[in-house]
Amino acid sequence: MAQPKYQLLQQWLRDQINSGEYTANQQIPTELELAEQFGYSRQTIRQAISGLEQEGLLKRTPGRGTFVCQQNAGRVNRSESRTRRVGVLTTYLDDYIFPGIINGIERVLSRHDYLFTLGLTHNKTLNEATALQKLLAAGVDGLIIEGTKTALPTPNEGILQSFRDAGIPMVFINGCYDGANDSYVLMDDVQSGELLTQHLIDQGHTQIGGIFKSDDIQGVKRYEGVVKGMQKNNGHIKDDCILWYTTEDVRYLFEGSMDEMILKRLADSTAVVCYNDEIAAKLIDVLRRAGKRVPDDLSVVGFDNSPFAGSLLYNLTTVTYPAADIGETAANVLMRCLEDPEHREHIKIKPNIVERGSVRCLK
Repeated sequence: MAQPKYQLLQQWLRDQINSGEYTANQQIPTELELAEQFGYSRQTIRQAISGLEQEGLLKRTPGRGTFVCQQNAGRVNRSESRTRRVGVLTTYLDDYIFPGIINGIERVLSRHDYLFTLGLTHNKTLNEATALQKLLAAGVDGLIIEGTKTALPTPNEGILQSFRDAGIPMVFINGCYDGANDSYVLMDDVQSGELLTQHLIDQGHTQIGGIFKSDDIQGVKRYEGVVKGMQKNNGHIKDDCILWYTTEDVRYLFEGSMDEMILKRLADSTAVVCYNDEIAAKLIDVLRRAGKRVPDDLSVVGFDNSPFAGSLLYNLTTVTYPAADIGETAANVLMRCLEDPEHREHIKIKPNIVERGSVRCLK
């Protein structure tokens, strides 16, 4: 997927500023001059400049032109400009895993005398762009970020590159964008999918379906784990038994009007692997509305070992997600990256399964 023209122009202007080609308080070329130089429309030029204004790199002066901001000219010496503040950007806050992540991050940052600024994206790329620009303009020493729609090409690569150009280290959690070499702390989602699949096969299940999220890389990797688990046992996933959904579609999928379709797609399955415990709970509600029981009529498993999984609610067999440990690990990695700008760490946490009562033994 080609990078948008306005982002290409933004990156060119950043490079000119960082290299000293355009210095503090110097006027950059006019919109017309840039349009003629690059062959872009005036609208594209304005979009690029507006974004750099929000980042604090440029400032428009009515009647005079656009100038490089004094405080952002040239490369910044990060060791001499520490704010003692870190940006933390997650997709949600109220979902079950995020309070633990935030608590883990806060514990580590407080030990190192750092504060943090929290931003939320609700898994929307425009929200992510706005939050990133605000953090960049406000000035942070580092960033812990859960990427938005990480299974898809990101339209915010230009803004992320601005962090890298400014020497601001980033640590991704849960998922990272393809092609980047930033640090990350992730669950081993492929192994998690394999672990659940092997458990189901050990209980005699050979017809395994699934419900997965398609726009976050966790969903893709968990599905990959199910496929590998089946292949290791000489099995094969039937495409008709796999349902995919996006962030925007999930509320429609489980509101009730799609129950017949869901049940029809899973009719040949004896067990279903769900993207997470929340989706497993929603599937169990669909089954209950149809008069079906778990695990008697269908076995269901999930990921995260959340409150949904508890025996008093849905009694789910699931894979653990150590939220606080992931938050702490990500914050510790970031501290090491702040000490050494070239430092990178790529950490995958091994999963553990928690067996409860949502899987029927068919043997």
